[in-house]
Amino acid sequence: MPHGALNLPDDVARDLEARLAATTPEDTSRGLFFLGVLDAVRFLGGPEAVARCLEQVGETADFMPMQTYPFPRFLRLSYVAAEQLSSLVGGHEAAQRQIGTQAMLDFLNSMFARDFVQQAGGDPKRLLELMHSGYRTALNFGERTVEWTGPTSGRVIMKRSLMPVPYNEGILQSALEVTGVHDVQVRGKAQSLVDAVYDVSWA
Repeated sequence: MPHGALNLPDDVARDLEARLAATTPEDTSRGLFFLGVLDAVRFLGGPEAVARCLEQVGETADFMPMQTYPFPRFLRLSYVAAEQLSSLVGGHEAAQRQIGTQAMLDFLNSMFARDFVQQAGGDPKRLLELMHSGYRTALNFGERTVEWTGPTSGRVIMKRSLMPVPYNEGILQSALEVTGVHDVQVRGKAQSLVDAVYDVSWA
């Protein structure tokens, strides 16, 4: 994809291009994540911002939550959406984090997550431990493991997540907050383009 084809700043376009190159034709995501991107844009930017995003990436809003779609389409939509929101939330990375937060909220309220949310029973540790199996029903790639570093802290290791660190920070922040804990802290550190570790804690 040439720089600027999606009206993205050069550094953002280069990051997107690298992630697109790391995907395979087999990588897919359920439509609920696409809808989560549009929900975040609609909430922060209104229907006009949604229309601009869809026009720029050549998509329509008729994603079906349970249907699988090629992951490169999600990458393009999420990056364009984050750029649309960047001036409203303090930059592209903050927008990616916001989109990740909305993605997890939509996921936790979906049929995919219903069973494991019930199994977690409001326990943040249990929720994070179960998240991989639940998440796997919505994404067909990536590995996620958890190591505990204390009673209210741990480290989440994500391999081949394909999304940038701020997006996954939003995912983890939202997952922990939905259990009712307070003072949630999530700090991600990239280890490669698609691998990262996330230190999490709560009160």
